[in-house]
Amino acid sequence: MKTVYLATLENSSQASILQSALINEGIESFLRNEILSTVINTPGFQIEIEVLEEDYEKALEVLKNGFPYLVDGE
Repeated sequence: MKTVYLATLENSSQASILQSALINEGIESFLRNEILSTVINTPGFQIEIEVLEEDYEKALEVLKNGFPYLVDGE
């Protein structure tokens, strides 16, 4: 199972909210840099969220509908 990048988040609160929205849609997600961003609380160590490749399109719709400010101008 391959994961793909979905979004970059500023903090663990944003990550938790987005993960909850994805879970509500039956989408599993994975965080990158979560621990590092907590330990090294400096800009540049943002949290990235990834989803399974087969869930990407559905996850992108969740992101666009619930978190439009996180979506680059498409």
